[in-house]
Amino acid sequence: MKTKIKTVAAIGVAVIAVCTYLGCTKDASKSTGSNTTSGTPITLKTPVSRASLGQSAFTLWGTCSDVPYDISGSNGIAIPVGGTECSSNDLAAQQPNGNGQDATGLQFYGCFKGGSSAPSSSNEMAVFVTDDVTNWVGHEMGFVETLNDHTLKAYLQGNGNYITEVLTSNDNGYHTFKCQCESGDHSKVDFYLDGTYKFTMQNSGSSYWDNYDYFVGTTHRTSSSWSSTGQQIEMYNMTTY
Repeated sequence: MKTKIKTVAAIGVAVIAVCTYLGCTKDASKSTGSNTTSGTPITLKTPVSRASLGQSAFTLWGTCSDVPYDISGSNGIAIPVGGTECSSNDLAAQQPNGNGQDATGLQFYGCFKGGSSAPSSSNEMAVFVTDDVTNWVGHEMGFVETLNDHTLKAYLQGNGNYITEVLTSNDNGYHTFKCQCESGDHSKVDFYLDGTYKFTMQNSGSSYWDNYDYFVGTTHRTSSSWSSTGQQIEMYNMTTY
């Protein structure tokens, strides 16, 4: 994610039923989560096979009073935006370093519950796959919402480039988000919303095909003088291709 890179040296039927019940509101059944950590993500060594990823595939990390947590009764994970008590921070649900998989894309069901009260676009939330969870300067493809204008965008990163295209604005609803690299041109990625093709993005000179990728959901706060109460990502049915 673009601003994360600059500051780090650096989500079946059952699930749909749960989401319909919850709406896109902050989950009340906050769990501390047995895999919640503070600070540096844990490094594991056993690769996760390509396909569905459960809660146990992710390390949850952050240092604020609000932290990422497993949503009880589902395979979902929520990642809040940190509050004003920690005005510059990253919170994340992340496949740990060494515990990713070869991938050509991602899919998840969930929502970006954002807003437009942040003073700048550097305050954001994102879900993506990346081949670099050490320096965060690698190849990334996914979805990012800027919290100064409540705009959700598809994005690509790689070889020093950061490319975005708007998907939705002012939308707190649940959707199925998918992006997948094209087999015929590995610099192109197709983006889908609720199973409908939206557009193709290209980052010439970059390859998003079968990189050793990690699935990440993260929120990033850079400013203290705004309220982020209730703003968070919820992601379910996390899948890589």
